[in-house]
Amino acid sequence: MLQFVEHHRHRRDLSFSRRALVPLAAMILAAMSSLAPLDAAEPKSRLVEIKDAERSYVGKVVAKCSQNCYLMDQFGAMSYLPISRLESFKVVGGSYRSSTFMEFRQQLQSEFPSGYEIKNSAHYMVVAKKGRAAAFATLFEEIYHQVDAFYKIRGFETNAPEVILVAIVLGTQEEFKEYCGRDEVLWSKDLRGYYSLKSNRVALYDDPSLLNSVTSVQPSASLQNDRFKALVNSVSGETADTVVHETTHQVGYNIGIHSRLGETPSWVVEGLATVLEAPGLRSRGKSTGKSISEKVNLQRLDWFRGEYESRRKPGDIANMIASDDFFRSQALDAYSAAWAFTYFMTENPTRARKYVRYLKLLSERDPMEAYSPEARLKDFQSVFGDIARLEVDFLRSMDRVESP
Repeated sequence: MLQFVEHHRHRRDLSFSRRALVPLAAMILAAMSSLAPLDAAEPKSRLVEIKDAERSYVGKVVAKCSQNCYLMDQFGAMSYLPISRLESFKVVGGSYRSSTFMEFRQQLQSEFPSGYEIKNSAHYMVVAKKGRAAAFATLFEEIYHQVDAFYKIRGFETNAPEVILVAIVLGTQEEFKEYCGRDEVLWSKDLRGYYSLKSNRVALYDDPSLLNSVTSVQPSASLQNDRFKALVNSVSGETADTVVHETTHQVGYNIGIHSRLGETPSWVVEGLATVLEAPGLRSRGKSTGKSISEKVNLQRLDWFRGEYESRRKPGDIANMIASDDFFRSQALDAYSAAWAFTYFMTENPTRARKYVRYLKLLSERDPMEAYSPEARLKDFQSVFGDIARLEVDFLRSMDRVESP
């Protein structure tokens, strides 16, 4: 489950106190606009401090318009700030830098009780129950490399994450529920985990009561050590699936595949995450030669051909591209359709090259502009051509996918 940053629309307030802030807001906006890189060869954003009536924020301005701005702090958390409510703005450092592993550790230690421990890998800082964090850090790091390799093999340009990636593995559903409350995430009994665009963290729970299902995580040969085997054997299939799905979101948003601010269509984000649930597509190598059961997400394929088939209508793909309403009204149908369409896009080399161009187009959009259905369709068709014809090719292709 992906938790999106909410784009608020503030009602115009014509009170005297609000109008009195207009000159200050204009000055702050002008100060933001004047920020220039220290060196043309090193175009890093300046480290700034912004204050409103409630608190101060230190980080870099990553997007702005005349009314609002986004600031990313040194831990990777994003804040949405109406400029009219700001009281001060100043540059406090030459260039933005991420917090260090030690600073992340200190922050996390202040958040979690003594029953938890914190371990890190090359890209991750993981919080988990004592005795489990090191193995989970290995698992998250392995999935990071698998996801990064999937994109690189298909021609995507990826970047190193700007900040350390954080994963929180709670020990029980009740602790997870409490954490969701602190993180302002809507909790439900069916929620196993999520990636938050706001905090840039993955959070989930690994309750021992879930061990009635077997994990499908397939580590590379280099990770076939006793500690990793013990973790894999003690993690339920549900937990493993959640780790893979949410880590795929997190990695995609941190290596340059998606923008954390732009309105990336849900079918793109969820389609890639469900495609990468298949272990054969996360292994470090080309997918040719792998069995269908390794490359295909069998759960999504079964739903696409079973439950969804009776409800499927011509034009569903165009509707899914134009709007996220499909995910709100028919979630399981939408996930299966997004998986199938993304699989269709990424497994054919010619379409995969076009898909890379399409994702680049999405990532370069102005994140402060609303993404209308008309604009979404126009962008898609500028790369792929007529959607109706593509949908016919897509359905024919899916009919040829054999179930094991």
